[in-house]
Amino acid sequence: MYVQVDAAQLEWRVAVFLSNDKVGIEEINDRDANPNDPEKDIHEKNRRVLELPERLIAKRFLFRTIFRGSGWAFAHDPDFFHVSKEPEYWDNLNAQFFRKYSGLHQTHLKWGQQVAAHRPIVSPLGNWWYVPLKPDGSLPWTKLTNSPVQGTGGDIVLIARITLRNRLRKANSISLAVNTVHDSIVYDCPSAKEVDLVAKTAIESFRDVKHNIERMWKIEVPILFTGEVKYGPTLSEKDMKVWTGV
Repeated sequence: MYVQVDAAQLEWRVAVFLSNDKVGIEEINDRDANPNDPEKDIHEKNRRVLELPERLIAKRFLFRTIFRGSGWAFAHDPDFFHVSKEPEYWDNLNAQFFRKYSGLHQTHLKWGQQVAAHRPIVSPLGNWWYVPLKPDGSLPWTKLTNSPVQGTGGDIVLIARITLRNRLRKANSISLAVNTVHDSIVYDCPSAKEVDLVAKTAIESFRDVKHNIERMWKIEVPILFTGEVKYGPTLSEKDMKVWTGV
């Protein structure tokens, strides 16, 4: 049986962590304190505030927008045609989004200044990214906002993966790690007991990333990083079930 644990809302949580955005922090912590309350879901909140027709559109809007997706890109995406084909409409929504999450906006501007000055963007965990200007000398907004988030997201998953491995060894688990891609970790488990052990330990390992970063890097992490677990005989979506706990 395969157990797949995915980091929950990884890009958004990392973006909020890196920017220390006060509104984002409050919303994430409120959501984690009330996981079964749909009104605390950021995608549902943004759907209402931005007057989007459904949660899926709000979710895609969030991830494209945090990487400075343009109104033109939204207006020319067939999946968004039913909302609007006008770039100005989407540009206005982008502006509204960054007025709400002003801390993230200010962090993007700071990163842009560093790139313009040919300086690297440095994460609190010590990694850095040198992002060159475009050939015409303009700022590559998507790349300079994406690189720190995706890179730090990789660090988050790495910390969780090492914690998970160490804890499973101490528990004498016989399950095997068989794959990890981006925000996903997959274990091969020989029994239902092992499925529960790996799933439970994986969730705990992700939630302990906050403590481990604070302990090793001596910096404050204002939010938790969490995981979502599925299991099944294959990794096909149709065969996987959500793990809800032992």
